[in-house]
Amino acid sequence: MTDDPPRLSPTRLIDPKAVLAVTHPVRMRLLGELSRSGTARAVDLAAAVDEPANSVSFHLRQLAKHGLIEENPERAENGRERWWRLTSDRGFEIDLDAMLRRDGGQPAVVTVRRVAEAHVLALHRAVHRTPDPTDVPSGERRTISDDFAVRLSDTELQQMRREVAELLDRWTDISRTLTEVEDGQERHAYYGVVLGALVQDISAVDDAPQREQHP
Repeated sequence: MTDDPPRLSPTRLIDPKAVLAVTHPVRMRLLGELSRSGTARAVDLAAAVDEPANSVSFHLRQLAKHGLIEENPERAENGRERWWRLTSDRGFEIDLDAMLRRDGGQPAVVTVRRVAEAHVLALHRAVHRTPDPTDVPSGERRTISDDFAVRLSDTELQQMRREVAELLDRWTDISRTLTEVEDGQERHAYYGVVLGALVQDISAVDDAPQREQHP
């Protein structure tokens, strides 16, 4: 990760219109590829997501318009090729509370939550899918599923979050370094999230359907 302070803070999104840029399926895949590689050209991204280069260029311009990506000056060697990167090495965060106070905020927040729920469900299905022994050597899983339960103060929780972020930063750096390495190793793109919530909040969500059915 760069030592540039602005790039160490997630890009904050509060504009409901930016949600359309983020939640478009192709654009979400492009953001993921840029996160994994660190920087790339439109032609590289087009090959990665299997989309036409002219279509990818259009989506990249839309992402740049909403401040999610930017041209990478470190790779602008001859000015003929555009290299893109995320505006922050920490990705982006959507401020739902601030977005709700804006015109069009309510439907935008609903969209964000729907997409987030779809991602979590997709991860759940992938993690619990029975591995195909013919596809994965020795039936080894290509997924990570680690539950955790802790009792912490607010200060301790923030410390845990910082340490998890440092671990993810380290492996993100490794991933980006290996992007241009040709060592014969087969590598795959992964997506994941780290989720945690108060036990009472989880219980409230779990009990809600039962309360609705049995008043």
